[in-house]
Formats: sequence, structure tokens, C-alpha cells
Amino acid sequence: MISVMEVAVPPISTCLFVQEHRLKGKFTDRARVQVFEMGRKRASRDVKQLRGIPASGQGRSERLMQLMDFRDLVKRYSFEEHAKRADQYFSTLDLESPVARKPFASPHEAAELCAGIAAILPDLMLFPGVRILDFGAGTCWMSRLLAMLGCHVTAVDVSRKALEVGEKLIRADPLGSKLSVEFVALNSPDLPFSEETFDRIVCFDALHHVPDQHHAIREFARVLKPGGIAALHEPGPKHSQSSQSQHEMRMFDVIEADVHVEGLFAAAKSAGFTGAEMAIYSSRAVKADLGSYNTFLDRPYLSMTGRSLVRHIAAEQQNRRTFFLAKGDPIAHLDSRSTHSLLADIQLGVERTSTGTKFTGSIGNVGSTTWLPSFSGFGAVNIGVHPHDSNGRLINPDYFRAGISNQRTSAGMRQPVSFEVVHPEGLDSYELVIDMVSEGVMWFEIGGSSVQKFRIVRGSC
Repeated sequence: MISVMEVAVPPISTCLFVQEHRLKGKFTDRARVQVFEMGRKRASRDVKQLRGIPASGQGRSERLMQLMDFRDLVKRYSFEEHAKRADQYFSTLDLESPVARKPFASPHEAAELCAGIAAILPDLMLFPGVRILDFGAGTCWMSRLLAMLGCHVTAVDVSRKALEVGEKLIRADPLGSKLSVEFVALNSPDLPFSEETFDRIVCFDALHHVPDQHHAIREFARVLKPGGIAALHEPGPKHSQSSQSQHEMRMFDVIEADVHVEGLFAAAKSAGFTGAEMAIYSSRAVKADLGSYNTFLDRPYLSMTGRSLVRHIAAEQQNRRTFFLAKGDPIAHLDSRSTHSLLADIQLGVERTSTGTKFTGSIGNVGSTTWLPSFSGFGAVNIGVHPHDSNGRLINPDYFRAGISNQRTSAGMRQPVSFEVVHPEGLDSYELVIDMVSEGVMWFEIGGSSVQKFRIVRGSC
């Protein structure tokens, strides 16, 4: 006869699994067998733990209520076994699963994930055509987002099943056929890419699942180009102790490791990264009445609202680590495919011709970004001319283009130019605005660059 203490109750993780499948209306025979097996194995292990007997596959006995140590999972399974278990997990998902709706699986999670996206996007300095590695892509929701921004994305994960779900989701998107995403399953901790392959790396809530975080950082440094940026969004130093992490580790044997940026920054420096910075932000707003809001605008550091905001951000950052690693100076490697620092100094003289107006002079690159050769495709820098009628109304924003050079124009260089703009039909008096344009990116004036304007009257000297 066994004692009451030896009657093992099904663990809460098993109960949650049953509840999830019932809520989905998909409590299949396969799921029943899986729950039975989980309950049987856990019950057997829990009884042994209560007796003080080491459970099978474990090197030490644990009390039932003791926190699970993620390091035990790291030691317990090989890379191949971790990949196999990840495949087993993702094989239970379909396109209707909440995981497939990320980052919009739930309002709370959406707020946190979207805030994280907003925190990393500006400082990634992305531009269409950039090659970016989405490390630990899972079901590729981040890959899809980056591809919609015009990036060429390589989604990598240890789970082939996860990537298959991600590919199905992307192909199901009406824009899926136009998105540039490659799917690569990892067969080892080493990334299967040559040195200096990628312009950017995004690791969003993935590094804490990796058995050797420092090795992953070294691999990031190896495959990143000079001037490249790696953005990482991870939990903090007590992540493994959270109830959700404990549930995931006990339920699926998935690694939910703590993240200590001090050690990661040291590893990054030794691997060749030259810069490391933390991102400080919050996923929630601090609300205030109008009076407090105006006081905050006038005296942000002294107001009660300002102090409340700082406390709010600090509290949320306790178990959140979002940071950037730079390999060299990213700005020095930018070109006119990026909107960063597109600035020109336009110095032109005007001469009337029988058919229009001839402009002669020079144009200087006074920004910090290299201009791509004229008429070379996306990001090419050209002179753009748009006429306005006598009332100041824009006639045609793309009325005329002229090249400045068939070579790259570095910061500080000036290029001599000469071009003729024919008279717009039906206009005897009009104004020509001379601007620069990075094709497919933006007009320089939008970024604060100066333009030149000329009032033209046909028939006048």
C-alpha cells in the first residue's frame, strides 16, 4: 500500500496542455496520447523526487517545488536532440495557432513585441536591398516584417518544422510572392555562411534558447560585414525563474536561459565587435492629466510625471535586455540607399536657350553618406527638377532628371554639372525647383537639404 505522499498529481503544465487543446477544439487522439505520456513520465519522476531517488536522465534529485535550472537542459541534450525536440513542438502547430499570429497573438504580447520592434528598427539603419539574418526565426514573423521593408532576409532556425510553418505563412500573404526570404535550417551551432555575408543581424527573443550564447555572438561577428549591426531583443538575468519559463522547461524541455549582457559584451569585444549599446524604452505609456502633461513638457526632469515615467521604464527594464552590437562604424559604410544624411550643396548658374533653360555649375555632397552612381538603379543619386506654375502649384514632381556622375560620390566631393530643362508646355511663366533625389528612397529636401529655385519667364532675356 502506497502512502498519500506518493500519489502524484498531474503537473500543472499537463493540465494547461489539455486545456489549450480543448479550447482549440482539437483534442485529438494524438494529443490524448501525448498528454497521457507526459503525465505518466512526470508522475513517475515526481514520485521518485519525493522519495529522494534521482529521476531517469537526471544527474541529481530535485524536490517537486524546486526551480528547474536551465543549465541542466543544456547538459542533458546534444544540439541534434534540441533541434529534434524543437521540431516535435512546432509539428503540433498549424496556421490557426496563436504562434502563427505573432506578433499579434494577444494584446499584451503584441504591445511588448511591437515596442521591441520600435526600439530596434531606427538604429538598425535599414534600407531596401540590405542583406539581413533573422537568427532563431521560428515561424518567421520577424522575417516577414523585414522583407516587407524591402530587405533580403535569411531566416535561420534549428527547427525545420518552424521554418516550414513560416514559409507557409509568408506564401499565404497576398504579398508573399514579392517578399525576399530564404529559409535555412541549422545543422550545428556554426552558421552555414561565409565571413562578412550580412549587413545586419536581428536576434529577437532567440538567444536565450541557445545552449552557448557566447558562441552565437562570435558567429554573428564572423558573418557580419564591416559596418554591420546586430540587434538583440532578449529577456533579462532572472528569466529562467519566471513561471512561464519554468512551465516551458518542464513541459517541452526547451532552454529558457538567463541573459547577462556583461558577459555577452565581453564576448562581443573579443570577437571583433567595436560597439555595444543598450536600448532603454517602455512598452506602455504613462498617463497624465493635461496640467501634469504640460508641466512635464516644461520641466520633464523635475515633474512628478517625469519621475513616474523613469520609474516605470526602470521597472520594465529589470527583466528585459535590448541591445546593439556594431562592427566598425555603421554610418561610414552607409550609401544613398539609406535616408541617413542625404545632403547636397547646389550651386548653379542659369542661361536661357531657344528651347528652355541651361544650368551650369557644381553639386557637392555635404552629408556623410556616399552617393551611388547616377541612373544605376535603386539608390542612384540624380538631379531632379519639378516645375510650379505662377500660382505655386506643382505641375510634375518628376518632370526632369539629370545625372551628376557615373561614379560614386563620397562625402565632401563636388561634381561639375551641366544640363538643359525644356520649357513645360502651356506655361509662359513658371518656377523651377532644383533638388537631388535618391531614386526609390527620397528627395533630399525632405531630409533637410537645400534646393535652388529659379523664376522663368518665356521670351524674356
